Amino acid sequence: MDFKKLNIVTGWLVFLVATYTYIATIEPTASFWDCGEFIATANKLEVGHPPGAPLFMMIARVFSAFVSPENVPVSMNVLSALCSSFSILFLFWSITHLALKLAVRKGDEELTTGKLIAVIGSGVVGALAYTWSDSFWFSAVEAEVYSMSSLFTALVFWAILKWESEADQPHNTRWLILICYLIGLSIGVQLLGLLCIPAIALVYYFKKYTTTTKGVIYTLVIGALILGTIQAIIIPGIVKVAGTFELLFVNDFGLPFNTGNFVYGALLIALIVWGLMWSQRSGRVVLNTIILGVTVIILGYSTYAMTVIRSTANPPIDENNPENVFNLVSYLNREQYGDRPLLMGQFWDSELSSERGDGTPVYTATWLAKKDGKTAGQFYDRWTAQHWADANPGGEVDHAYIMTDPRKGSEPVYEPEFTMVFPRMYSSQASHVEQYKSWSNFKGTPIRTTDREGKPTIIYKPTFGENMRFFVDYQLNWMYWRYFLWNFAGRQNDIQGHGNIIEGNWLTGIPAIDSQRLGNQETLPPSMTANKGFNKLYLLPLLLGAIGLIYQLMRNLRDWTVVMLLFFFTGAAIVIYLNQTPYQPRERDYAYVGSFYAFAIWIGLGVYALFEAARSITQREILISIGAAAGLGVLKYLVESVADDDHAVSYSIFYLTVLSGAGLGLFHVLGKVVKGDTVPAALASLLCLLVPLQMVRAEWDDHDRSTRMPARDLASDYLNSCAPNAILFTNGDNDTFPLWYAQEVEGIRTDMRVVNLSLLNTDWYADQMRRKAYDSEPLPFGLAQEKYRQGTRDIVALIPSQNEKGVYVDVKQAMNFVANDRNMQPLFQRNTKDAYFPTNKFRIPVDSAHVVENGTVALQDTALIVDNVDWEVRKQILLKNQLMVLDLLANFNWDRPIYFAVTTGPDSYLNLQNYFQLEGLTYRLVPIYTKNENPNLYGRVGTDVMFDNVMNKFRWGNMESEGDIYLDENILRMTTNLRLQLSSLADALTEEGRKDDARAVLDLTMEKMPERNVPFDRIMLPVIESYYKAGDTAKANQFAERLFTVMEENLAWYVSLEPKFADKISNDMAIAHAVMDRLVTTARALYGQKEFADSLKDRMDAAAQAYEAKMMELEGATPKGRRTTKGRF
Repeated sequence: MDFKKLNIVTGWLVFLVATYTYIATIEPTASFWDCGEFIATANKLEVGHPPGAPLFMMIARVFSAFVSPENVPVSMNVLSALCSSFSILFLFWSITHLALKLAVRKGDEELTTGKLIAVIGSGVVGALAYTWSDSFWFSAVEAEVYSMSSLFTALVFWAILKWESEADQPHNTRWLILICYLIGLSIGVQLLGLLCIPAIALVYYFKKYTTTTKGVIYTLVIGALILGTIQAIIIPGIVKVAGTFELLFVNDFGLPFNTGNFVYGALLIALIVWGLMWSQRSGRVVLNTIILGVTVIILGYSTYAMTVIRSTANPPIDENNPENVFNLVSYLNREQYGDRPLLMGQFWDSELSSERGDGTPVYTATWLAKKDGKTAGQFYDRWTAQHWADANPGGEVDHAYIMTDPRKGSEPVYEPEFTMVFPRMYSSQASHVEQYKSWSNFKGTPIRTTDREGKPTIIYKPTFGENMRFFVDYQLNWMYWRYFLWNFAGRQNDIQGHGNIIEGNWLTGIPAIDSQRLGNQETLPPSMTANKGFNKLYLLPLLLGAIGLIYQLMRNLRDWTVVMLLFFFTGAAIVIYLNQTPYQPRERDYAYVGSFYAFAIWIGLGVYALFEAARSITQREILISIGAAAGLGVLKYLVESVADDDHAVSYSIFYLTVLSGAGLGLFHVLGKVVKGDTVPAALASLLCLLVPLQMVRAEWDDHDRSTRMPARDLASDYLNSCAPNAILFTNGDNDTFPLWYAQEVEGIRTDMRVVNLSLLNTDWYADQMRRKAYDSEPLPFGLAQEKYRQGTRDIVALIPSQNEKGVYVDVKQAMNFVANDRNMQPLFQRNTKDAYFPTNKFRIPVDSAHVVENGTVALQDTALIVDNVDWEVRKQILLKNQLMVLDLLANFNWDRPIYFAVTTGPDSYLNLQNYFQLEGLTYRLVPIYTKNENPNLYGRVGTDVMFDNVMNKFRWGNMESEGDIYLDENILRMTTNLRLQLSSLADALTEEGRKDDARAVLDLTMEKMPERNVPFDRIMLPVIESYYKAGDTAKANQFAERLFTVMEENLAWYVSLEPKFADKISNDMAIAHAVMDRLVTTARALYGQKEFADSLKDRMDAAAQAYEAKMMELEGATPKGRRTTKGRF
């Protein structure tokens, strides 16, 4: 079989392996994070979060159109799996293309059997290594955009290599036009596909021009400019110009809405057609190609028309409401998420200048009700305006784009001395500032200034060195290289890490290396080694990739530069652009899979390098390479020693040097012993195939989601914790998106309205809540739309000093005061008048008969009903979402149940916690005052309702599975919360004398969340104590002994660590000791389990002695160099 046929057939075989892998491990329903939203919006072509993914949604809709609702997520997960396996196919062909150029460096050089095997083997090993890499596999099995985005990256890179091989043939520009079209389409999926452009430009330059240093630099600049032009000019610019036309034709010429868009579109098409015809007639081939390329980019980008069309239909999910060009610009620019400085900007404590910049004005499509030529009202839909006109003789309806927020002075400007170049530490959030200081070893440079009261003060500004230390240590090392090494060295566990030594680190599996960074690895407790994310790859993928990288650098500098450029722009360049803050809500490795794709190319070429070691690589070249690597290791070792850092990196370099030297040397000897090149090629391919096989062996268990369903079932549990026609306030992605999925796709509890408090900060979301959605009635807001329009009442002050008598004010009366524009005063020094409450004490009147009749309060609790819900909001300002909650409370009249998800947190509760009633995974607002000292519970427990919900309505996501099931850290966080709520229910039942019911709840808890799938941690303490209270001492003791053992094993490892490591996890050490002590103490003192407590006494005494000795050792230790809680890279 010739190379071409073998290349095609083998590529498809690798594709089948990848397809089986991904389809076998996909989740059978929605996953957490954005997946629930993507499935919900794609299924009905609704509008998801900015900047949207219209092409992904349309293709996903095709996949889901012919299946039942419960199979919709499976169909979309299969789409991701297929996109990923097609990415592997194009990766295989890209590797073999590059390997073939190494094999046949001269046009007349023969492709021997050995070379053919080595080239195909390179493709197989590199493609399978990426197939089974941690981050790519993660995205391949869930309905997210990253798998399709990866496909576009792979397809575009493969296409430019195909163009390269046909560049001297007629009509080769078709490949360039295809690439432009694919780039345009990729905009409708995810912008990461654009990052291939600099590498594409370099391939074009190397093929068409004589290579010079100046030419390479110019090409890099041009590639970056093309990338910037598409991202910063074409994507937003086309829509911005449309907005200019729209304003002109609607506001100035009085024509209907969208007239300007149609005129602009027609002119744009006419201009393109004229440009193509003129350039072709005049023989300007390059210009014609450029115009055609831009045209197909715009054509691909036009998928966003679907976003506008569907937004116009006002679907239930319509984020940012991008139904006109002005909203679409905001949507594309992700204005909802704010901005961050890149090249010049502030640090966390920068002083604002007295000047403020102007933002982009906000225009709203408005229907004007007019009478006698004067505007009598403004409406945001035509039908309401027409209804007003029909009801008022002489009334008429006009329309215009009204500037609802001029955004004058909305952009902060900082004093020049408080700005810095390349600002990395810019967030003023307290938790971020603490981490900035820790990661950067902050000392700062003092700057004398004055505070707001004019008093002298000193502000410490980070030095440029500290700024760069944060950039290198956190943004590069922790938020990029750590992820890189997860994929190609190994991973400690699947727990999200923020810099300590026991969560989320990279790991090799080689104790001598890992112990340098993470402490003693010989006696790790089972709780760490049992984590399915504990993956030992022994640096083997990194070794093979490093060999391939160096070999390509030595043999084909041009191709190496292309791959390196792809590696940089899809890796470190993203790090620079994102400028991430500490405490990211989740790990971000999925953003860098393009970089890992590039490295997989080098892994594949590592196979060919070993083959070449048996053929053409000389002993001198091997010795020089190994000597250079060893020298790098020595240099790194010396730098680490001077900086008093650990030696993990230098030891890794030495390890890689020894293995690579041994491998290259072995094949070099083999080449001298064996005649021909077939045996070395086959041996290199088979030997290197062990690397991806080790990857799949180690990583299958923590990527196999095929048996788990917690995201879907917990969403159902949230919804079924609520009474009919309820309003449920949520806050984050994971207590909102799965619920959207459950309602939109499976039709679960469509009578309810899920209200995301984060989104309620926007006017468009409040507007949507005023509309009926399925069986859910509109929210009874009282504020007129123009009263909360963007730029209006975004911030509302609380001024309790104006409530001189300190009385509780009816919340409806307070809202009427806030809604009155005449009560607005300049409060925030921004040249505007601001709304405020003249109190922070509010009252909701209660009709006791009404709340009993509609089921808000159970009949047996009638005596507990208060006359008024009186409470105090302990804040100085309210954001728009909190204002809208107060508005809802002013108008709901106890007609609809109001709930808060237990995961929203106290800041969302407006201090109403004393009127909460736990009914499952939600707190219901009830007119019963309950002061609760339990830190795990707010208010009271509605025992009857919650018992019925838990025992009869809750679903458990197959967490009780007897077989192998993977529950990642995110799911386990949910189970932590679930265990807490169920223990609270059990305690409340016990207090009511219903111990049998309490034991039933606790037994169900342990049956559905057994230790084999949901490991024991300190959150088991309340469950154990609930068992004691309910009278089941046998199970309480059984679980207590098991939790004690877990903590004992953990503590034994903690105290075995050297002081420099133990100091970094001193808090975890203290928790383990405290849990053990509490188990023994409470068993003996509170629940009379003296015999059981005595059985643990010797173990407790030994653990306490070891703990106290270690703490004394830490107190007496004086760490050299900087002392930080952060684990070094």
